[in-house]
Amino acid sequence: MAHRYGLASLPETQAYLAHPLLGARLRTLIEILLATRDRSAHQIFGSPDDLKLHSCLTLFHEAEGSAGVFTQALDKFFDGKLDSATLQLLGSNPDAQTAH
Repeated sequence: MAHRYGLASLPETQAYLAHPLLGARLRTLIEILLATRDRSAHQIFGSPDDLKLHSCLTLFHEAEGSAGVFTQALDKFFDGKLDSATLQLLGSNPDAQTAH
């Protein structure tokens, strides 16, 4: 299902973020997630949804850059590490695995 409904490229991801409703809702959801205390992504979402979150945060981090909520969430829930499988799909260097 992820392949069917997923975003196909960085430009498509950037367009999603620029959309006044979709981008705003996604950022709001990530801000709510960031307000969660003392729980890991796995404790909040379970598996495999914690892995999907990691991929999602990596994708939107790559589209937006390191100044936004996606980087903050990567720092909080994944020690600043980017998802290497997502980077490979984007054609990015999977060796550059930190959000900074």
